[in-house]
Amino acid sequence: MISPGAAITPAAAGDGVEILRAGFGPGHRHGRCAVGDALRAIDDGGDLGRTVWLDTETTGLAGGTGTYAFLIGLAYWDGGQLVVEQLLLRRLSGERRLLTVLAERLAGARHLVTFNGQRFDWPIIEARFVLARQRPASFDAHTDLIYPARRLWHRVLGTHRLSTLEAEVLGAPRSRDVPGWEIPGIYVRYLRDTDRAALDPILVHNRADLLALVLLHGEVSRILRAPLDAGVALDWEGTGVLVGRRGAHAVAIECFERAMLGACEPGDRWRVLQKLTRAHRAAGDPDGARRRWEAEAGTWTRPDRFRAHVLEEVAKARARQHEIRGARAAVTEALSIVDGLLEESGSLRAARAAGMARLADRLRARLARLIERDREPSPGRETAGQHARRGA
Repeated sequence: MISPGAAITPAAAGDGVEILRAGFGPGHRHGRCAVGDALRAIDDGGDLGRTVWLDTETTGLAGGTGTYAFLIGLAYWDGGQLVVEQLLLRRLSGERRLLTVLAERLAGARHLVTFNGQRFDWPIIEARFVLARQRPASFDAHTDLIYPARRLWHRVLGTHRLSTLEAEVLGAPRSRDVPGWEIPGIYVRYLRDTDRAALDPILVHNRADLLALVLLHGEVSRILRAPLDAGVALDWEGTGVLVGRRGAHAVAIECFERAMLGACEPGDRWRVLQKLTRAHRAAGDPDGARRRWEAEAGTWTRPDRFRAHVLEEVAKARARQHEIRGARAAVTEALSIVDGLLEESGSLRAARAAGMARLADRLRARLARLIERDREPSPGRETAGQHARRGA
């Protein structure tokens, strides 16, 4: 939670809108993380002064044109501190004024950062602007942290909810926090009885969300620059995908190798191996891709469908490097495994047996092509007839 020392001050009021502001210096800590460290990780040569973090509280969780964003929280770097500003709609009739103030605050921003904001927060705000016949703000970039968070932590934590990430990744579990599902009902009751104090827990919740959003952004930025030194538990498969998209293919390969250490089931190993071999090719190392399939064939010796698939990939890699006899040997072994499994197909479900039969047909077709290629003279190799004619 936000420390008691954070000063919350009213910045403006009127026309049914209340604005509150709090400032957090670089040394302010939220769990294990400091504001200054997070902002340095995020900045990385960019224009931090034109970045804004946004989180909303709404009258409904499903969205739609009947949903109001009654509390819009913003965070931005200004005057050597992280400013958290909250625009609270005290009366629904004040929405036009709230949107005008929001547009003023966002006018200079070029980078918007949210958590699930691409699907929820920002579409609701855009809809409110349109209904009020005002022009929504536009940005050069919108970073929605829910996507990297899911890649980095969902398999590790079993969820990628912001509150869980705040507790487990930032080390800042909340206590006495109002559940998000209760917030719309609290606001509707406030509109009926106008008890302003009833909204205080929502304001605290929103400020904590914003601070967690900024610090999580810092952690994601730090981790993606040096994931192998992250110091926190990560889903290595998801991490490899993210760093690979940033062009760090060698690091992605190491992440996928770490993922393989924890992948015990054939389906998991197959999925990671596919990503791993693509990373080798993206790194300009097709030999590395082949070595990885060869290594898997040496590791997974159980004569099952997974091994047959691995051997098929080995055959492809060998054939690409014109090692036709080695490719034939791999396909022949794979076909032997599949034929053996088909003989036991009475114990398999019909769909699985049909899939196995299709695999067998594909392997036979591949073997036939390899046999044909093996009969063709390779570059620099003479046929018997050519040799006889040359001798004559």
